[in-house]
Amino acid sequence: MSYPALNFPALTRRHFLKVGAVALAGFDLLPMVRPANVKAKEKVKPRGTADHCVFIFLQGGASQVDTFDIKEGGWTPPDFDVRTVKPEVRLPWGLFPKLGEGLDRIAIVRSLEAWEVDHGRATYYLHVAHPVSPARSREMPALGAVVAYEFRDKRKPTDFLPPFVSMNYHADQVKEGCLDARFTPLNLDTRSELSFIVPDQERGRFKRRVEYLNAISSLSSGVESPSQHQVRNNALVMMESAEIPKLLKLNEEEKKRYGGTPFGDACLLARNILAAEAGTRFIAINLGGWDFHLNIYDRNEKSNHIVLSRTLDAGLSEFISDLDKVKNQEGRSLLDRTLIVCMGEFGRTTGDLTPGKGRDHHRYAMSGLFAGSGILGGRAIGATDPLGARVVKSGWSKKRSIYPEDVAATIYSALGIDWTKEITNTPSGRAFQYVEFQSGTEFLDVSEIAELFV
Repeated sequence: MSYPALNFPALTRRHFLKVGAVALAGFDLLPMVRPANVKAKEKVKPRGTADHCVFIFLQGGASQVDTFDIKEGGWTPPDFDVRTVKPEVRLPWGLFPKLGEGLDRIAIVRSLEAWEVDHGRATYYLHVAHPVSPARSREMPALGAVVAYEFRDKRKPTDFLPPFVSMNYHADQVKEGCLDARFTPLNLDTRSELSFIVPDQERGRFKRRVEYLNAISSLSSGVESPSQHQVRNNALVMMESAEIPKLLKLNEEEKKRYGGTPFGDACLLARNILAAEAGTRFIAINLGGWDFHLNIYDRNEKSNHIVLSRTLDAGLSEFISDLDKVKNQEGRSLLDRTLIVCMGEFGRTTGDLTPGKGRDHHRYAMSGLFAGSGILGGRAIGATDPLGARVVKSGWSKKRSIYPEDVAATIYSALGIDWTKEITNTPSGRAFQYVEFQSGTEFLDVSEIAELFV
């Protein structure tokens, strides 16, 4: 069962200027929103090593045994060129040469496990740290929205970017839920023109249209809430900022270095946005297409596992390398202050390929990458059986598989957020816990993955 699709704002100047449609900059407005009442459930000590988080979503479920938990067999193409990169760390070098070279900055987690094998449900779980509840799906905020809410009082007067930015997501993206509209994502589509940028030659006309909009809005007193008014003003500040074209204009040479793909462009934009230090705290990047039930290695297919792996390798490796070069006044690199998480919603079946020469959905084992924010790189945490089908070594203190709830707690902890908090006055009247401590089948002693950090 998939969760209900939410409305998705189109980011164009024309859409912004429609009367009452203050949905620019990714801000949808839910009439049910109330002021949040947040309290902690128990005492924990968040780590607080990061100022930002970048979540790279391998939508479709990347095969763990063909990526970061490589298992060789008769199915393995020769040009995977599997190598031992570090002690107990083997990688298909033919797919990930750049990430392999930069592995000192990256930790691999091989003891991840999902709860679901349906794309919609598993994707929702990963982005919300809650099982799907049809009755409450619209009030559940995404991790990025919660992060944006938690950092609301830390915005500087000069900040002009929204706190939550996403790239290349689709209409079913989880957004702000019961939180204020200010905390919904600005979704950028790097596969098309970023048309909400106002060209210099159109600024005069745009200004006049904004004046007309303000005049019309003044005739509808009481229709626009303070929250809506603030969202519209924030959107205008962003659109009229002289810095926006600089951030979103991509150098052709750099685009090529990042792989010359929409994903590479998204990583390059993420680098620019973070380096601007202009208010963005959480960036989610979607690299989809990993659902290879058929012809997973077929080079005659326009998209296959090999193409996507090399796309990920080029964009993510350059992104990590560039963040490590940007230093603040205290000498800390942007990578030191940014937690990077890269994973899919579940893993794939193991061993020989299916009759369709692909791999099906598999929840009992998957792998992910973590970097930045004090992560100790150059190693792998956890292990699976010889086929990569089941976790046999957890690699952390809980002595069990690592679930999406634990990943969420790790993100919150790195950002200095108490993951035991809950919002008590939701529209349904049921408390929203930042991290759900009861999965669909059992209770969990949820924790950050402390073993990742130095």
